[in-house]
Amino acid sequence: MPCLPVIVYDPQPVTAQMHTRRVANVLEKDRAMIRSRMVSRICGAALCAGLVSAGLAAQQGPPTTRTPRDLSGFWELSFDSRRVPDAQLVPSVTRAMRTARASKDAYAVRWCNLLGMPFVMDSGRPLDIRVGRTAVILVPENNSGPRYLYLDRTTHVGEDVFDPTTYGDSIARWDGDTMVVDTIGFHSEHGIAGIPGGGYRTATSHLVERYTLLGDGNVLSVAFTWTDPKMYRTPHTYEFHYYRLPADYVPRTWAPCDPFDDARTQFLEGSRRAAGGSR
Repeated sequence: MPCLPVIVYDPQPVTAQMHTRRVANVLEKDRAMIRSRMVSRICGAALCAGLVSAGLAAQQGPPTTRTPRDLSGFWELSFDSRRVPDAQLVPSVTRAMRTARASKDAYAVRWCNLLGMPFVMDSGRPLDIRVGRTAVILVPENNSGPRYLYLDRTTHVGEDVFDPTTYGDSIARWDGDTMVVDTIGFHSEHGIAGIPGGGYRTATSHLVERYTLLGDGNVLSVAFTWTDPKMYRTPHTYEFHYYRLPADYVPRTWAPCDPFDDARTQFLEGSRRAAGGSR
């Protein structure tokens, strides 16, 4: 029987230097693979972010360009929206008179009356402003009627025709990019008559408002100036800043005002009794 050749495998001895090189090569391959995976993931994330951004931009459309007279929209006051100094009242307006007026204001709330100016401009809910060709309409989200500012008149309705109301008779005009509103014809008794900073409206009150968009058109400044020889020694001016709500804002239906709700009545009248007892 023939003899088969014998192959002897004589491995090359592995030195410490060779082992170090082999380990270094393995580590370098691992690092290269990790870098490759990281680059792939980063690029993938960036691509996704770019696609998401592009999708959002497509949904939102191009940025809205507002004109300086674009007052239409929903507006709300924030905690830092009011700059109201103390009013300088004439000496004849006594504390007793102010207390009596505050009681009448509470009565108007109790019986769900139309609350009027200036309450409607700071009612605790957003204000819907719509600018039309002949008038500007302000609609509050509460149990109050809309307020009309007439752009198609330059004079007030005569006293022999116009019956005083809680809103008065308002005519508006543009002074550059500021809408100036002039109001007279207030009812002296109905609604909430208290004015921020002190005093209250009377039959001789005269209000001038200046509506101006600020910055990018998302802040509306309204400066109110009241003059009344029976109430103020000097014109009383204060300012509100309203913030524009998003275009997709959906107005809420206000809670109904029920003057015969016993729980509501007890709450309101109980608060008044408590306030009266503390004086």
